[in-house]
Amino acid sequence: MNIGQNIKKARKQAEMTQKELAERLGVYQKDISRWENGQLVPSAITLGKICEELQVSADKILELKA
Repeated sequence: MNIGQNIKKARKQAEMTQKELAERLGVYQKDISRWENGQLVPSAITLGKICEELQVSADKILELKA
């Protein structure tokens, strides 16, 4: 998987729409779509906010191994 797919998976597990996540992050819905489709990658700061909102670790989104 890639970062975008991991964001999408975490968002769906949190039962949140793209629109809801966008509103919580203060970004456009199309930004969420572009991240999930791999067209863009969120900044490190935004990634932190995504993890906070979706209650998931950055390790999980980035697929980092311990």
